[in-house]
Amino acid sequence: MSHNEKTHSLLEVRGLRIGAGDRELVHGVDLFVAPGEWLSIIGESGSGKTLSTLAIADLLPRGLRRECGRLDFAGTDLLSASGEELRRIRGADIAYVFQDYASALSPFYRVGAQMREAMAAHFSVDKRRANAQIADALSKVNLDPTLAGRYPFELSGGQLQRVVLAMALLARPRLVIADEPTTALDSVTQNAILELLDSLRGELGCAITFVTHDLRCVRNRADTVVVMREGEIVEAGPAARVISAPQHPYTRRLFAAVPSIAGGQARLPEEVNSEG
Repeated sequence: MSHNEKTHSLLEVRGLRIGAGDRELVHGVDLFVAPGEWLSIIGESGSGKTLSTLAIADLLPRGLRRECGRLDFAGTDLLSASGEELRRIRGADIAYVFQDYASALSPFYRVGAQMREAMAAHFSVDKRRANAQIADALSKVNLDPTLAGRYPFELSGGQLQRVVLAMALLARPRLVIADEPTTALDSVTQNAILELLDSLRGELGCAITFVTHDLRCVRNRADTVVVMREGEIVEAGPAARVISAPQHPYTRRLFAAVPSIAGGQARLPEEVNSEG
């Protein structure tokens, strides 16, 4: 059994490779996520963490190819799944929350209309019931339901990210993949979003795969940590062990470069970033 393999996995990825032309960008990555688990994938820019999570639901940009020995979600083989099956799973069972929250919303349509459209893509529901579910989802992310009548440009960055999170949770997904969702937000709003994700994890029972270079969420939220560098996993294991007794030299450098994960500086510093 791999060091981060789970006996009962919601998501099981084995031997994931991603390439572009003759160049391989991700080299044989294994990922395992248990139901209800918070898995943090950390690493510098270009480490392959975002590509690895995009590959799970076949969302890689054009020109990139995916090879994988096994890709299983809740008993479904995603490698052999049809396009229709993948569309059903994306958004309904696996929800993505991206860093660029502004691009997820059109400035020309009200928030509520866009949330109804997102619902209609995955299941059939009448407008009255949809509006009730939208109001409930906005309340869950600590937003006034009346914001459904606003346009995105009328909302702050923190409010927009909460709206995107509410949209992702409308279908009560089993796995939320959050890729740097707090990077563009101030520290107070960042912490509020993290607390909100953790609270919703407890309420909905969903697992969270959190891609980040912000080490604060590793100590405060994660059950398991995966450290990536140059397209490979260099270390993985329980968060408490990886933080207190990192085994790989790169992981040790990452945490040694941060004076206090709970303090002010928590992101990967430039001198560490430049090494890989």
